[in-house]
Amino acid sequence: MVKKDLYEILGVSPDASQEEIKKAYRRLARKYHPDLHPGDKEAEEKFKEIQEAYEILSNPEKRAEYDKLRQAASAYSFTTPGGERAYDFSIFMDETGPFGGFADIFADLFGFERDWESRPEPGADVLYRVEIPFEKAALGGEVEIDVPLEKPCPTCHGQGFDLTSATSCPHCGGLGKKEHRRGSVRMIEICPYCRGTGKTTTKPCPTCRGTGTVTQTERLRVKIPPGAETGTRLRIPGKGMPGRKGAPAGDLYLELVVKPDPRFERKGYDLYLKQPIGLFTAVLGGQVEVPTLNGKVRMKVPPGTQCGQKFRLRGKGIPKPDGTRGDLYVEAMITVPKNLSPEARRKFEELKKIIPEAS
Repeated sequence: MVKKDLYEILGVSPDASQEEIKKAYRRLARKYHPDLHPGDKEAEEKFKEIQEAYEILSNPEKRAEYDKLRQAASAYSFTTPGGERAYDFSIFMDETGPFGGFADIFADLFGFERDWESRPEPGADVLYRVEIPFEKAALGGEVEIDVPLEKPCPTCHGQGFDLTSATSCPHCGGLGKKEHRRGSVRMIEICPYCRGTGKTTTKPCPTCRGTGTVTQTERLRVKIPPGAETGTRLRIPGKGMPGRKGAPAGDLYLELVVKPDPRFERKGYDLYLKQPIGLFTAVLGGQVEVPTLNGKVRMKVPPGTQCGQKFRLRGKGIPKPDGTRGDLYVEAMITVPKNLSPEARRKFEELKKIIPEAS
């Protein structure tokens, strides 16, 4: 890839201030704007060139990186037929070359994909949602889940084509890449015909149908942290999409979906429970069994308990990261007897005469 000197494109010196660069850009942009030159391809290309130069030189960080490249590439500058100085940055593309350390900077600076070389590519990450029981999310622990994972095809070893019918690529001689030279400068690019595999064939792999991967269900043991909730994500390294050309696989992210519990409502680290309490227990007092995450406990009910009255059981909620726990709030739901016998009804009628109704 050959780039003209960006300072010469804008007609400013390498020591130009940001204000001078801005003024030069505005002047040239007005001069070569496509609206003033309809149908003039040369003016259109010039306008794009000016915009690209300004985009880099107006950004202090990009300009600093460009200056490094420009200085290092000065030994590879030459004069174009139009009399302009240009730089052949292809020397930076070969990471085995003297300026290989600038390869990533160059790709970011000029905004193009580094598909000029066939290289390993890490696999993509995968997100998978899994349902877990309410208590397991609250208290933590291990669960076993079956997850469909993408694996390299065992038939074609991830290549995607029928290996038995593959032949050496005639365009790159089976190397998977093509070399271009400009004097002593070498540039390597991925072979566009075989996409870097070095093989060509018209038949896709019969097992994976050309995708290079197959889906296999794998049972995983996953540790759930205490206090997990819907939306919590767990990372499992190396269980994502397979990498290309020996690169490592991506990661698997499990997004938890907590099943609702018919007994508890969660708010942060606290739990809320509606507990039926008999009429006589509510009136006279007593004890009731209350479910918690760790089994049933007996809760004291004071005399005269009202419907909707809440009781707090400390430390019976969700575990917190600091080792403490939230609380369990129990709401009394007074149950009234139905289908009274005649004798029971008479007893209530007698009670009604001696006990005033609450207003």
